[in-house]
Amino acid sequence: MKRPTTDLAPGRTIREPLAAFSFRAGVKSLLLFLVASLIVLSACGGSSSSNHLQSSGQLAGNWQFSIASPPDGSFQGSPSSPCATPTTSPLCSGGFLLTDNNGAVTGQITYAVFLPPGQGTSAPTLCNGGSTPVTGTVSGQNVTLTAVEGKQTYTLTGVLNGTTIMGTYTSTDGKGCGTAQSGLQWSATNVPPLSGTIQGNFHSTASTPLRNQLFPVTGTLVQGDNVGASSATVTGTLSFQNYPCLSSASVNGQVSGSAVILQIIASNGLSAGQIGAPVGFSSPSPVTVLSSAAGVVLQGATGYGVSTSACPGANVAGDTGDVCLGVGNTTSCTQPILLTPASLTFPPALVGSAPTTQMFTLTNNNISTTPLTGLTLTLNPQSGPSDLNGLLSDFDGLPNFTEQDNCASSPGSPFTLAPQQSCIITIAFSPQQSCPWMPSAGLGGEPPSSCPFPLQASLIVNSPVSADSDASFAVPITGSGFSAIVPGVFQNSPSATGVVPVLANPELDFGAEAVGEKSAPQLLTFVNQGVSTAQILPALSTPCMTPPTTSLSLPRPLAPGEISGLQVDASLTVNGSTFTYGCDSDLTSQLPNFQISADNCSGTLLRPLESCNLEITFAPQPHTSLAGGLDYFLELNTLQCTGTVTSNCEIDSGRFPVELKANTASTLRMNPAAGLNFGAENVGLTSAPMTVTLFNDAKDPNAGTVNFTGSILQGANFAGTDNCVGSLAPGNSCIVTVTFTPLKTGFTKGTVTIGYSPGQTQTIFLRGTGQ
Repeated sequence: MKRPTTDLAPGRTIREPLAAFSFRAGVKSLLLFLVASLIVLSACGGSSSSNHLQSSGQLAGNWQFSIASPPDGSFQGSPSSPCATPTTSPLCSGGFLLTDNNGAVTGQITYAVFLPPGQGTSAPTLCNGGSTPVTGTVSGQNVTLTAVEGKQTYTLTGVLNGTTIMGTYTSTDGKGCGTAQSGLQWSATNVPPLSGTIQGNFHSTASTPLRNQLFPVTGTLVQGDNVGASSATVTGTLSFQNYPCLSSASVNGQVSGSAVILQIIASNGLSAGQIGAPVGFSSPSPVTVLSSAAGVVLQGATGYGVSTSACPGANVAGDTGDVCLGVGNTTSCTQPILLTPASLTFPPALVGSAPTTQMFTLTNNNISTTPLTGLTLTLNPQSGPSDLNGLLSDFDGLPNFTEQDNCASSPGSPFTLAPQQSCIITIAFSPQQSCPWMPSAGLGGEPPSSCPFPLQASLIVNSPVSADSDASFAVPITGSGFSAIVPGVFQNSPSATGVVPVLANPELDFGAEAVGEKSAPQLLTFVNQGVSTAQILPALSTPCMTPPTTSLSLPRPLAPGEISGLQVDASLTVNGSTFTYGCDSDLTSQLPNFQISADNCSGTLLRPLESCNLEITFAPQPHTSLAGGLDYFLELNTLQCTGTVTSNCEIDSGRFPVELKANTASTLRMNPAAGLNFGAENVGLTSAPMTVTLFNDAKDPNAGTVNFTGSILQGANFAGTDNCVGSLAPGNSCIVTVTFTPLKTGFTKGTVTIGYSPGQTQTIFLRGTGQ
């Protein structure tokens, strides 16, 4: 059995490098040119003159140059460079300088010269860019530097004052890329080394549930030696707190002037993202080194982008946001507010149960020790996947989470916190749903195997100030609700909450059958894991049929006589506050493909800890297309709770707890079925093997020899072997053997796909739960 081979760690997904973000092609070419220039310049570092150069002299170090654009508008810098202001776009160059004992200066800088926007264009055009040598002298405080940028020669004279140089420059004619100039201003600022411990934050601004959440970052950075090149290397390590995309990473990149670009490398050695970018790029955007009152800080709006299997991205990173990292200090990125704890997680609760509460504490953490005035807070009661009818919850429109606080005088109004003053925010949780109506990810819902899915909310505090450009701070809130009646069987021991845990069986899988044949029946058990009796509606006297010209709407509220307690649906479509469905019924035979029998569930009053059973058989009908197989859903309809119906009922009646799958037409039969459910297994331990026998049915109308082309197993928690190789004559069989070794707790899925010519497949569906 072959498994797809990649260099990914288990559970990782293949993704494009972060450099594939929507960056402009022209700027990307410039970046490649700069890298190539850096390689050449580094090679020049071994000349004999370098013996006299010093990396600790008067001008030695990393400098950020800002050269004023001329009043005639013949050239300018990029309006998105670190040197730009809302009204000016000076040339912005960065690089490293060395000096010798005689005051000689040498080094290298990057540059980019633009032509102003022309007629019909809104953006400047790059006319020259790259890396260029710098030569000059320093005598006392007087500095003279010369650099050739394209066809222009710049001569800069100025006065050194501590860590800054200011003066005037002259330039020659650029022959189409700038005119000759004299007497214009320039300045340069020495950029401190990026070496030391770091402490700061990633502040997400992505359009995902992570939006506005703050993730603390610690680590170290080390800047490489100054060799007089246009940039120096920066390496280091990062550790993240509560960040779902990454827990730790290494970084590797360059600093040139105040511009920094760092590649983020995950623990498995794969690129996981980037901090900073060249001018003109976005998501992430450029990041700069700044000197604040608290010390050196690495900062940029939308300055990081991360893509991992946990936060997948494509043309745009899975998570992006503002970055603020203090270098060698612990306060330059301190945010003005502190919310504790960093998140709230409620234990699972029965749908519709009485609310439970937890609290946040909001504190004025502003290091300036001034009051914070104009604070506001809001609760987004559904920050995760929402249902398709636009309600806060699927079944009654009530929110899963509510909020109260003693911060504001009235809900939503602005308030003030004095230095170190705190207020209390109380969150109440009463789940109103377990899963969305739609049991299909393709329709915006979740399959039954993912239920109960996490219910998500977020508390958002808007502050008048921030250590970065995002003044909104969100903390996540999660919980889950479980329905009373669910498919599965009880396990032996109760949970910590006193509820007997259920080993779910959310899916039944069937192998191929010919028209006129039936599969072996599969047993399905429903259990009541709630605390009250619930009634499953009785079956209707007339089976559900789907006429070719009409559709059926699920009645709400559900009551006896309106709909069967159990029925199989072939199609589902959202229809305002309810949905339309197509019953599993063949238009010719008027029979279902999935047939219910031995049913002692319909019409049952199911008491707590009681169960009922039914059997489902796959019997393909003559005018139901099996191309691609069948993917249907068993609908469970219970008496719905209303304002007047308060006993023997459920809030979430009319849902789809079981998925029914059948393979595409084939002469191959599967025994005992097309699904292997390994149940619960301890993490790290391997289950006993389970097998599926593939039998080439000689009675199939299309019977013939099957020529296997191979098998593929998907799912890192599963391993398997098979002897389905070569040819399989009618009447013969082969065996697929699979084991389950859970890598973590929770439900997991996999598949074994058996290929045979010409281009056909059959699928075995794998399920198991790590504990």
